[in-house]
Amino acid sequence: MTDPTQTERASMALSDLSTGLWRIQDLLETLLYKLEVQSLVIESGRSRWLGRSTAEIEAVVENLRETELLRAVDAAPVCELLGLPMDTPLSQIAAASPSPWDQVLEEHRTALSAATQELSLISRSNGEMLEISYRAVQDTLERFNHAPEGATYTARGSRETGRAHHLIDHIG
Repeated sequence: MTDPTQTERASMALSDLSTGLWRIQDLLETLLYKLEVQSLVIESGRSRWLGRSTAEIEAVVENLRETELLRAVDAAPVCELLGLPMDTPLSQIAAASPSPWDQVLEEHRTALSAATQELSLISRSNGEMLEISYRAVQDTLERFNHAPEGATYTARGSRETGRAHHLIDHIG
């Protein structure tokens, strides 16, 4: 990359890639916030807001998908200028980039990795809390529908069915 115009193009392409990565980091931070809000809604038992919380999370996830596509578009010229295949991982792009971009991209990679690990933990936790809440609601409904107090779960973890009478009729 000794040609000044190629160096300039590479610097511009790396800047565009970095900007896209900042956008992804911001969206991941927003997603983390939305998941933490959802966690608080679940813990508080205020299911009224669960639908809104879920819709907000889905909107951020959709934004992330779109931004990830744009990141792939931003990475293409960088890969081309660095002589790398188009599907090169960020760690390898960082390693092949000139200074200071090598460090900037490595910092992005580290931050994105940490954010995705944190998101994985909280989304798993929220899923577990939702499952517990779901089972508690099912147990309450079973009691409301005169199910025997000793109703059991099947080997797959679902409630046994087959009650003869219900307070609420099901249309089927």
